[in-house]
Formats: sequence, C-alpha cells, structure tokens
Amino acid sequence: MALLDVDDLTVQYLTGSGLVTALDSVSLRVSENEFLAIVGESGCGKTTLGLSVIGLLPESRKVRGSINYKGKDLMKLGQGEMRNYRGTEIAMIFQEPLTSLNPVYRVGDQLAEAITLRRVRKELGQNVTGEVMNKAYNTKGINIPPILSRSKRSVLADVKEEMLHWLNLVRISDPEQVLERYPFELSGGMAQRIMIAMALSQEPALLIADEPTTALDVTTQAQVLKLMRELMDKVNTSILLITHDLAVASQVADRAIVMYAGEFAEDSEIHDLFSRPLHPYTEGLLNCILFDTKDGSSLSPIHGSVPDMRNLPLGCRFAPRCPHAFERCQSNRPGPVTKENGHKVSCFLHDK
Repeated sequence: MALLDVDDLTVQYLTGSGLVTALDSVSLRVSENEFLAIVGESGCGKTTLGLSVIGLLPESRKVRGSINYKGKDLMKLGQGEMRNYRGTEIAMIFQEPLTSLNPVYRVGDQLAEAITLRRVRKELGQNVTGEVMNKAYNTKGINIPPILSRSKRSVLADVKEEMLHWLNLVRISDPEQVLERYPFELSGGMAQRIMIAMALSQEPALLIADEPTTALDVTTQAQVLKLMRELMDKVNTSILLITHDLAVASQVADRAIVMYAGEFAEDSEIHDLFSRPLHPYTEGLLNCILFDTKDGSSLSPIHGSVPDMRNLPLGCRFAPRCPHAFERCQSNRPGPVTKENGHKVSCFLHDK
C-alpha cells in the first residue's frame, strides 16, 4: 500500500470572474521513504495539490476525488479528525519562512510549542489543539504548556533538550543562542532551517515542501536541498517537493511529476526524465535550463502563454504552444500512457 494515494482529484475555485479549475482529474502515489518532486509553471496547480493533501484549501472551492493516506480517505474527515493528521502525520513547509514564523515570539517558544503539542497529543489523544491546551493548563508566564503529571521544570528541560537535538540536526551552529532570537534576527536560510526543524519535530511520515528554496540565494538553496535529502533517511519520512525548477528537482528527487494547467503531463524516475523526456512541455522546460555556456548556446523559451484556467482549450491544453501538435490534439485530451520503466506521459505522440 502506498503512503499517499491521490485518485482523480479535481479542485475548482469559485471566484467573482468565474469557476477556476486548479486541478483536473489528478492522480499520484507516494511510496514510503520516497522523494517526489512536483514541477511546473506558476499557476499550474502545484500548491493547490499540496494544500489539498494537508486539508488547508479555502472554503470557496469545489472538490471531488479521493486522497488516501495510509488507507484513510482524508477527504471524508472533518476538521477535528483532520487535526489528527495535519502537522503530525503530514507536515508542510511553506514558501516564505519569515511569514510562517510568528514575529513576536522567540524561536525557542515556537519550536517548544510544536514539540509539546506533539507530546500532549500522544498522552491525551490526537485531537488536541494549542488553544485547548492553553485553556487547560495555567502556565503563569511560561509559554510552554506542561504535560499532565509532570513538573514544569522537568518538561522545560526535556523540551529544550529535544529542541537542541532538532536544531543540531538541521545544522544550526550555536543553537542555544538561536532559541533566544526573534524571526527578524534570522537570515532566510536559517529561518527555513527552523521551519524544517519544526516540521520534522512532529515526526511526520510525509513532509510537503512548497517552494522551500525560492527566497534563498544559490549557495543556501543547495545546502537546504542537501539537508532535506539527508534528513529524509534519518527521520524515515517521505518528501513531496513542490517547485517550478527542474534543476532543483534533479538534485534531490527520486521521481518527478511535471504539471501543466492543472494536469499531469509526465511522471518518471528523475534520471530517465532528464535523459529521455517524452512530453513536448518537459522538453521545453529542459531547453530553458542552461547546462553549459562554453559553446555560446542560448536558452530556448516555450512560445505562447499558459491558458486561462477559466476558459481552457477543448483538446490538449499544451496544444496552442506545442510545436508537434496535430489535428487530434485540438479536439481530444490525451490520457496517461505508460512506457518503458514505468515512464508515464499524457501525449498523443506516444499513444500507440
């Protein structure tokens, strides 16, 4: 059984200018201890997919399909039941770390709250929120709610020890000093490491990382990606990386899924995808990566624009931009075809 099995997922947003189809009949599987990258242009539905899995979609949406996590359909759970999975079984790292951290609390307070919440849930049952804990326990100036039947001093000592463990794991130097800092005192790379540590402290089986390196410089980006790859094996978790950059995915992912206009275009083992791309859109993305500048080669952009998600083409959604499009592509939508080595592609060029 797959860790995560998304089947025929469709998500539509109700807007003032019409119905926007962000995801259209999307299916995917994530195995245990797998690093899967979801790649595509902005607006193709990558983030909507991640938010669907963790249950953070806005109310103004229409959803159909199923999202099975360890055999449990998350789509059928209420918000109370979903708390048993969100942040604990399934954690998420968002794109901007400095907007995810509370600016008025020190790093130590925020990391300690996450760790203590996990411990209290284990003792009292999963369906316990931070608000309930704060009402149930009088902390009197201490920002960390104590666990039942244990002294505050004991809890604080244990939590601090674990906080230092996670900060050391994400390679933060002088972690005791970092615990006393506010988020605005951190660099972008350090703030992102804090978010990774906070997510991993919940011991999730699945970690969703939504563009975790976009705001970072190239050197820090490489460090964070390498760190995530190493931590995956240490904490025994699977990672779903959302990125617009195939080059980023190639550094860490086992497998990549290329998305276009709310659909999957190609699904392949990462090395096979780079050496043998099957979909014209994937070829276009690879042509936009400058691997070597010594021969004076230039980038080859994909001509045209992404279709309006309120008024999608009747046939293949990439057909207006595809150099290989023919008559069938204008009126019919291609379905996924499995080729050698499990390489899947949705394109009539390979539908034989």
